[in-house]
Amino acid sequence: MKETIFLHALRIIPHIGNQALKSALDFFGSAENIWQATPEELLRCTALSEKIRAILLTERTSALLDQAEKELERYDINLFSCIDPLYPALLKEIPDAPAVLYSRGSYDWSRPKPMIALVGSRKYTPYGEQAAQKLSEDLSRAGVIVVSGLAFGIDSVAHIGALDGGNDTLAVLGGGIDDKTIAPQTHLNLAKRILSQGALVSEYPMETPPTKWSFPQRNRIIAGMTLGTVVIEAAEQSGSLITARLALDYNREVFAVPGSIFSPVSTGTNELIKNGAKIVRSVSDILEELTPYFEATFQVKSQEKHLPQNLSPEEITLLKILSHEPLHVDKIIKATTLETAVANSTLVMLEIKGIIRNTGGMNYIRIDS
Repeated sequence: MKETIFLHALRIIPHIGNQALKSALDFFGSAENIWQATPEELLRCTALSEKIRAILLTERTSALLDQAEKELERYDINLFSCIDPLYPALLKEIPDAPAVLYSRGSYDWSRPKPMIALVGSRKYTPYGEQAAQKLSEDLSRAGVIVVSGLAFGIDSVAHIGALDGGNDTLAVLGGGIDDKTIAPQTHLNLAKRILSQGALVSEYPMETPPTKWSFPQRNRIIAGMTLGTVVIEAAEQSGSLITARLALDYNREVFAVPGSIFSPVSTGTNELIKNGAKIVRSVSDILEELTPYFEATFQVKSQEKHLPQNLSPEEITLLKILSHEPLHVDKIIKATTLETAVANSTLVMLEIKGIIRNTGGMNYIRIDS
């Protein structure tokens, strides 16, 4: 019988906690050995309490093994333990590493790549969205795996940017990774994209709903399995700051993208920089800091987007004053002295060409580079 079936069966036994399972795996060397252990052999594992030994003796049933096998087949999910060679090496170093990781998707765990966490506010600004998109795309092109939490806001933008950059991305969830339990459910389509270009990851079995406690727990996995954590926009009490603090606890690098002193979602990131986090102005700031950990082949592959050659004089005039900071149409007209109708029609054409975007309220930004 496959080791994964024994492992999943042990994981779903009630009251067998993370530390107890890790201790048992370290002592017995495999999930199958734990399952087959006699009462005398269990007694010799002094790291297990009398209560846990009693639970193992009564709960290790053939019915539970059958249930475990059927669940793994139904959801097409892989899992591996903290003593498995496929288990992320960096994650294994942290003191509270999960005993088991469930994985679903196309990511090849046998060929590990450098990983960077990219997290931030759920309520982001256009500036934060641009920063997350650009950094995650460039990290992806550099051969780096972007890791985030599939949450609303910066997390989802980071996954999309990584996918657009052509590399895999890992989404660490605070609950099960089956379709029914993925949270938030509005990101189910994004999760399915990740399945074909990366993986969904969790320490929780299938059909385990997330809770307010499981999200902070999953943050330790995001921080623990990566070389560093990049925070893009975080309010003073943001959950992203928990991930940053965990990264520091695990002796990993912490990066922060600076923001406006007037923006409440930049309070946390600016405070991180004040306290020693490395400031990020471009992907180079991240890659240069982590160069010792990267293989020589991990180089940023520039894929700059060039402007079309057939721009009209009015389009060129508008592009000269537009940047990555939103600018209202009234200010655009005033700065260019174009006729209102001409300016509006030109903005529409530039948006159709994919060079600019209306971020809402008739505010425009450039998105060409």
